[in-house]
Amino acid sequence: MQRLPASIVLCALMTFASGCVLGPGSLRNGRARFNQAVQQTAREEMLLNLVRMKYHQSEEFLRVPSITGQYTFEANLAGSGGWAKGVATSLGLGLGLATSSKPTIVYTPEQAQEFNRRLLTPISLKTIDLLTSKGWAFDRVLRLTVRNINDVDNATSAGGPTPSLKPEFEEFTYLCDLLRRLQQQGRRIEIAYDDRMATEPVQLAGPIPADNVNMQAVVLAAEKGYRVQLSEDGKSQSLWTRPSPVQTLVLRVAPEAVNSHEMQEIRRILELARTDNAYGIFPSTYGQLQRPHGNRRPDAENAGDREELVVSMRSLKEMMFYLCHGISIPSSHIEKGLVRRTHDGDGQPFHWSEMTGDLFCVRVQRYRPRHAAVAVPYRGYWFYVDETDLDSKSTFNLLLELFNLEIRAGGGAQLPLITI
Repeated sequence: MQRLPASIVLCALMTFASGCVLGPGSLRNGRARFNQAVQQTAREEMLLNLVRMKYHQSEEFLRVPSITGQYTFEANLAGSGGWAKGVATSLGLGLGLATSSKPTIVYTPEQAQEFNRRLLTPISLKTIDLLTSKGWAFDRVLRLTVRNINDVDNATSAGGPTPSLKPEFEEFTYLCDLLRRLQQQGRRIEIAYDDRMATEPVQLAGPIPADNVNMQAVVLAAEKGYRVQLSEDGKSQSLWTRPSPVQTLVLRVAPEAVNSHEMQEIRRILELARTDNAYGIFPSTYGQLQRPHGNRRPDAENAGDREELVVSMRSLKEMMFYLCHGISIPSSHIEKGLVRRTHDGDGQPFHWSEMTGDLFCVRVQRYRPRHAAVAVPYRGYWFYVDETDLDSKSTFNLLLELFNLEIRAGGGAQLPLITI
């Protein structure tokens, strides 16, 4: 049997191997790289927007709704030879292989009304329950997402462009630290849902003369979930709703933690009454309390009488403003007036690291940092989160998760596309 030349065998093997790469191998080699690129550029986009907001510039987001990868493979095999008098004088073999990738990336500018509405709308209280029940720290979640609790302010003025005067935040930070301590002690405190009975039925109709209400009407009302109530003088009747279970978000405290030092301080700060182990949590939008019908609001004027937490939530844009104050700024930019200076009550310069230093810190330097979790260039400097700053990385990841949860998950209208 005549053997094939080694060069031909090698050519066949290389062609076969290339075919494998273009099959499942193209997915194996391409998907991870595209995934990393999308994730990293999303982080850089968010950091760049935070830096822009610090410099009083508007934010801008681009969605990447689709990436289409096209792979091509070309192979050429050529042979040559010379013959003289039936004898081969020269033989030649040429092999050409070429592969190429042509991805099509679609960008969508986030400029629709729905996107802006979601960016400016306070997030839901349910988000706090979702995050804390999945292991996120109470202090990190509350300091980022909450504007105030029971009138205890969490730097409300920091939810916009850099203010001239220092915001109030110390008492709220201390409150969050107390909650975190209880959380670290192993489920001694949690935010969860609880079924509570509505205590205030509502009158729907009446009074109606008692003689006009027969037994059939009473039975029909009961079947529909209502009740007929006779007046004290027995001359009239009225139709009322029945008390019904209402699922309410509560701050639940373990029995062994009710008398702890942390819980005593929490009750003092929030002016809470000493209940068994649970306080209702209700949203407040710009000071207006919102609660399911029938839940009683205690007399908030008397310190120590509150039986609930009234919480005002931040929007995503407020959170971004809040975190952007933790960005370090070159002294030359401060001297040029590119950012606003903030002062305390005594007229002394206020350093925002006092508020955000243990939560989020963005450093700055002239040259590209070598050890950065994420870095972006802006106005001749590099702004970055150090890869060893675990607190800042966690807070930044939380912001990204909230952005995806509140904004990306909502979809939106079709917008102009940019295809590259």
